[in-house]
Amino acid sequence: MELTKNITLGVYLPGETAIHHMDPRTKIIATVILITLLLFVKSYEAYLVFLIFTAAVIIGAGIPLSYALCGLKPMLPVLVLMWVFQLFLYATPDAEVIFSLWILTATDSGLHMGNMITLRVIFLFTVTTILTLTTSIVSLTDGLEILLKPLQKIGLPSQELVMTMVIALRFVLILAEELDKILKAQMARGVAFDRGNFIQKTRKIFPVFLPLFINAFKRAEELIVAMESRSYSGGRGRTKMKTLRMGRVDMAAGGIMILFAALMVFLIVSIPSQI
Repeated sequence: MELTKNITLGVYLPGETAIHHMDPRTKIIATVILITLLLFVKSYEAYLVFLIFTAAVIIGAGIPLSYALCGLKPMLPVLVLMWVFQLFLYATPDAEVIFSLWILTATDSGLHMGNMITLRVIFLFTVTTILTLTTSIVSLTDGLEILLKPLQKIGLPSQELVMTMVIALRFVLILAEELDKILKAQMARGVAFDRGNFIQKTRKIFPVFLPLFINAFKRAEELIVAMESRSYSGGRGRTKMKTLRMGRVDMAAGGIMILFAALMVFLIVSIPSQI
């Protein structure tokens, strides 16, 4: 049972593509723009254009398509459940009934809403994953610190905030590795997680979370001790080993993002909402 092979969020794949060599600030701003656009997309045509653009970015970054999408595998049960809820629980006054199941009624508006929300979550996850796959943790931290630095003027500790975000991102993979080890240890002792009904399988999973949380708190404590022993006090007075500079690639990427954002805004405004 390999869990870590399906964890792509927070993993960095080194490469020599133009996207890898872009300034992290450019990639972060582009990701924020894409996420903002996704919040307003309400048509299949716009999602199709977004799919083509996302696929082009994945190919341009040299990321295997299967690897970029394998991170969605652990989310499939949640996505299916979310889609089913929207199918049966969402309905507009003029919605047409597709079919009825006991006291539940599926409508065309619920179907469209389920499709739209599911696609939105998939693209949000994919866009964020592309950012982490093409940007190292160090570069991502530097870029976020610089972008959030103006917030220090209103008293927001940007360095500490970025450090917390990056540590949380890294803990996703660490906790997945810990969970994988615990599950393998339980299986070696004769526990069969793939046998029994849903309730029996769920009951077998619960004892796994106790050692997982204990290990997580232990790692967090070790991290705190390590930072305190090195007199870590945030980013105050700290200098950067590498100064970030935007080049021609970043300017070209910025132009492409402006054109794509303009196209998406046009599609969002001109095509009627399908939910």
